[in-house]
Amino acid sequence: MAEVLKKGGVNLNLAPVADVAENQWDYIYDRTCGLDYEETGKVIAALVENLNQYNIMCCLKHFPGYGSNVDTHTGIAVDERTENDFITKDFIPFKKGIEAGAPVVMVNHNIVTAYNKTVPASLAPEVHKALRELGFEGIIVTDDLGMSAITKYTGDPYTDAFLAGNDLLCTSDGEACYNALYNSFAEGEIDEKRLDESVYRILTAKIRYGIIE
Repeated sequence: MAEVLKKGGVNLNLAPVADVAENQWDYIYDRTCGLDYEETGKVIAALVENLNQYNIMCCLKHFPGYGSNVDTHTGIAVDERTENDFITKDFIPFKKGIEAGAPVVMVNHNIVTAYNKTVPASLAPEVHKALRELGFEGIIVTDDLGMSAITKYTGDPYTDAFLAGNDLLCTSDGEACYNALYNSFAEGEIDEKRLDESVYRILTAKIRYGIIE
């Protein structure tokens, strides 16, 4: 797979899915490895190492772990598991992938009550803090900000997502995203130091993977 992607000129693969679903009827199950947390972690680490060998950036998703929640493309999902559940289970594959050198991690749109009861994880600074505390120093990217789980919770998903700790914003409306961030920066809501932090992470990854010199 990595060889085919490389030949096709792909430099970022939005995979692998590091989630674990314990039931076959769960929404995310068919996108997972279908294994337990430890075994999934081993597979994720191997995939990250392989993609890195071909100099292809990969993206672990969907932090902090999707679990048995419903599809957030069409609505919100509320995850009421405890923080200990995430630390002792869902974080395992992500930690293995991070240790293997994954440069990007995607945050999901579930409301994870253990960290923030009011907004989806992609808009919650507490979730991003938890990811950094796992030792991840790379790029954090949102899931699609046009999904119904987001539009119901904010009038400006781009600024809110960036301020929560995301470095890259996944969207099909680049113009709206640019305008929102530009205006927020011009008005002082986004400061230059915070902007530079994300730019630095992105440029560092591009240099590391030979995208720019």
